[in-house]
Amino acid sequence: MPTIQTTRVFAEIEQAAREGYATISAQGSSRSSKTYNILLWLVNRAMTTPGLRISVVRATLPALRGSVLVDFREILSRMKMYDDRSFNKSDLTYHFPNGSWFEFFSTDSEQKLRGRKRDMLFVNEANELSYLEWQQLRMRTSGIAVLDYNPSFSDDHWLVELNNDPRTYHFITTYRDNPFLEQSIIDELESLRTKNKTLWQVYGLGQRAMIEGLVFPEIETVESIPDTVRRRWLGIDFGYSNDPTAIVLVACDGEALYLDEVCYRTEMLSGDIIREIKFAGLDRLKCIADSADPRLIKEIYRAGIDIHAVRKFPGSIDAGLSKMKQYRIRATRRSVNIAKELRNYSYRQDSAGRFINTPIDLYNHSIDAARYVVLSELLDRAGKGKGVRNPVFSISSQV
Repeated sequence: MPTIQTTRVFAEIEQAAREGYATISAQGSSRSSKTYNILLWLVNRAMTTPGLRISVVRATLPALRGSVLVDFREILSRMKMYDDRSFNKSDLTYHFPNGSWFEFFSTDSEQKLRGRKRDMLFVNEANELSYLEWQQLRMRTSGIAVLDYNPSFSDDHWLVELNNDPRTYHFITTYRDNPFLEQSIIDELESLRTKNKTLWQVYGLGQRAMIEGLVFPEIETVESIPDTVRRRWLGIDFGYSNDPTAIVLVACDGEALYLDEVCYRTEMLSGDIIREIKFAGLDRLKCIADSADPRLIKEIYRAGIDIHAVRKFPGSIDAGLSKMKQYRIRATRRSVNIAKELRNYSYRQDSAGRFINTPIDLYNHSIDAARYVVLSELLDRAGKGKGVRNPVFSISSQV
């Protein structure tokens, strides 16, 4: 069987399990390999312990499908163990030959949240959950529960109390504990030192902090976009390997801008994007996309989707964000990646620590998708009170 190299995260969890801890809290910076190594450890347990039931949970199903489930499949594939016949796509369970199995579900599934017991639990991005959701999961877990998260939350978050409990094994890792990172990613993270001190504290050092200098300091959470809001579009920001492709449903009722996460995933080809849009039943909406990849736009257009490249112009980032800030920003509860971006998208600091009117180009993929819609459909460039469709501007390289 091929071997997969592990990092310090794997060793910390193994040590905690040997010492008899029932709860393991893995706090860390971006790219510290938390999720991947926790899954590696759980897969190893499943292979060596017959009949083990393991639950992997995140706040919403789209976020779970686009993150931890992708890593799980990759791990089994690299180990030459993945068998598509063992994966039940309808209930998201994977069965091993020895009777052990994984189940993947979200906390917005009330039936599963309060359902059957399990032997082991993994809560991915635990800071997205409420204390009640964590409590319901923990009381139905007979063995070890592992949590991972980036520590962007205040002193009154339930994770703070959990980490202070002597029964919890709490450890912190950073990107420096991951020897397999590309240098370009390291450089991007370390650039936060001079761009925004609190972003660096959370995502570079793995230390708890509330992000300062937010572009959108006030956001609201709603269950869904009201049916009465009829003005709707799709926004797409293309990514691939390191950056996700973000597909966002944007709706406007005159005072509020509603954002609903359709998809947020890496390594998406045009066919994947087309399938996501059609599966969501949104292929009749006008779609505004990043103009950086005309080939992708043409392929999506040929599939019958009314997609248009956003028209950029000098100062379009500031113009789009300024227009967005005129509305009440309301993100749906299932849009965890949008919410995470809104909680982290922040302005740059100068050498004296003062915030300047230049956003950092991080945590903005879904925000960019929404901004493209605003630029195309809602921005009053002519100063006449209504959006002007397809105005003529010189195209610049500004994103």
